Amino acid sequence: MAGKIVIKFYALLRRRIGAPTIEIENNELSILELLQLAEKKTGQNFLDELLDREKGLLAGTMILVNGENVRLKQNLETRVRGGDSVDLFSPAGGG
Repeated sequence: MAGKIVIKFYALLRRRIGAPTIEIENNELSILELLQLAEKKTGQNFLDELLDREKGLLAGTMILVNGENVRLKQNLETRVRGGDSVDLFSPAGGG
């Protein structure tokens, strides 16, 4: 039985999506697969704010799974399951 994965958006991503959180129903998938599903579900193209052309994380992008940074795990191949929480932070800008 599939469980819900909660995705929380922060900062500019939250404004672009128009919601603080969404839920994706799934058993298990990679972070990249989850992000692609989230983009479809929201109807907003936001992966360009997180990933480079080669589907790698942009410098400054932070993705946490249950509070753990995916850069310290398997990056976009990190597996998530129903019941997990994923926090998305796009790179900060400013000057």
